[in-house]
Amino acid sequence: MLKKVILALASMTCLSFSYESAKDMDLEEKIGQMLLVHFHGEAANEDAKTLVQKVKVGGFIYYNWATGLHSPEQVAELSQGLQALTRENSLAIPLFIAADQEGGIVSRLKQGFTTFPGNFALGMSGDPTLAEKSAFAMGLELRSVGVNYNLSPVADINSNPKNPVIGLRSFGSTADIVAAFVQRAVEGYHQAKIITSLKHFPGHGDVEVDSHKDLPVINKSKEELEKMEFIPFAKMAPKADTVMTAHVMLPKIDPVHCATLSKNVLDILRNDLQFAGVIISDSLVMKGLLKNCSSVDDAAIQAINAGCDIICLGGKQLNYNDADLELSAEDIQRIHRNIASAVKKGIISEERIDEAVTRILQLKTKYLGAPSKNPPPISSLERKKHASLAKQIATHALKIQENTNSACSLLQNMKLAIFAPAAMKEKLLQTSILQLGKEIRFAFFQHLSPSKKEIQAAKDLEEQSDMLLFFSYNAWKNASQKTLIKSLIARKKPLILIVVKDPLDAGLFPKADKIYTTFSPTTPAIQAVCDDLLSNLHNCSKADK
Repeated sequence: MLKKVILALASMTCLSFSYESAKDMDLEEKIGQMLLVHFHGEAANEDAKTLVQKVKVGGFIYYNWATGLHSPEQVAELSQGLQALTRENSLAIPLFIAADQEGGIVSRLKQGFTTFPGNFALGMSGDPTLAEKSAFAMGLELRSVGVNYNLSPVADINSNPKNPVIGLRSFGSTADIVAAFVQRAVEGYHQAKIITSLKHFPGHGDVEVDSHKDLPVINKSKEELEKMEFIPFAKMAPKADTVMTAHVMLPKIDPVHCATLSKNVLDILRNDLQFAGVIISDSLVMKGLLKNCSSVDDAAIQAINAGCDIICLGGKQLNYNDADLELSAEDIQRIHRNIASAVKKGIISEERIDEAVTRILQLKTKYLGAPSKNPPPISSLERKKHASLAKQIATHALKIQENTNSACSLLQNMKLAIFAPAAMKEKLLQTSILQLGKEIRFAFFQHLSPSKKEIQAAKDLEEQSDMLLFFSYNAWKNASQKTLIKSLIARKKPLILIVVKDPLDAGLFPKADKIYTTFSPTTPAIQAVCDDLLSNLHNCSKADK
């Protein structure tokens, strides 16, 4: 089977290798195809050359902190440079160029790219066609810079509102909503010729632990999972290109291994859900996974034996207080050698390697062809259309709760105080927020839990203002932020609350004069709030006349 796939790749006249050379693809080359890695550099450098031409990796994953991503031009040149390296190999197999471009809070490509509200905002719009349109638009922008593989869409059902890792990344809290929006998103990406990845199987939506930090446990039986978590994956199994695993424990299915390392769990995906495509692991440097592994090398070997075809070696292990664990080119070479050693020792069968590489080459044959130049850049007209679509999604998702009738009549000609996390500053200033009120002053707090000094500064600003706008960001789990909002409301000045992250905040402050829930901390979502406020201001002005 592997030889047939390589022959199919070789039959593309633009490829620079033939069946006669490819049939001798050695073990190290095959293992290389199974590795999705990252490196540091805004252009193809010596580390990239080592990974492509010595390790023969199958692809790269982009991160802002590692590969720049500071303009479409830079990303396009980076992609082209990497593909040029693989053309120099005896087997010029095109590279996967991957990114996490979900929209909303997980969007790696930002500067020069359209900012789209996230998946939960799409779900709240009630219109699955918007998921297809936004995926198509994002896909076109990815393709134009050489990114051919989007680790999206998220198929997790956010059934636990206190979920610390999925939340707004999900399309919703029910299986039907998520399945419907995932289907349309996949169709949109496919129209743009982008490889997709449903994530994170078997479902990461009902947890209260972030797998970047620790290992979540889901105490559900297979039958219970079939009624909820499995549904989006089952419905999309025939159309999905790849499925990404979750680092979660399912003790009722496998009491020893997390899903990424569990043959019991991944066999359900293969046999019960009949998924025939590529299984890719979530990053193997995440702490949740490594909790029960002696090393990343050990995790990689276990993941392959469990059924993962692509091993993701990108990203950082977020230790916060310690130095972040990040794999270097030398680390990836070592992991590659140790996987090869495991095959030679019989720990991994070569048939398992061949099975994985066959699926990978089939996927590359379908989508990538030869390493070629990037498509033309996105035109200014297309960008305007994409920005308009993003605004449409944000507007459809916006929920407004009027608790008093004073907000509209008092906004005009008022001194306005705006309170928000510092992380929102740049986004706020990209909107028309400065057009609200006669005079605008800001109070930004550096962390989601404001310090005593910041709380006092906020109260001082309140005394000098006529009206307050507070952008809450997960106040439900940041006590001092919650306390500050309540104390400002108690001062009796009109306060408009804009909930930009988890919607749980909207139910905590019933005495706010007006509450906007955006379901997305993005510029289009904030602009939708500004548009509504400006519209009300205009209507009030007309009524006064």
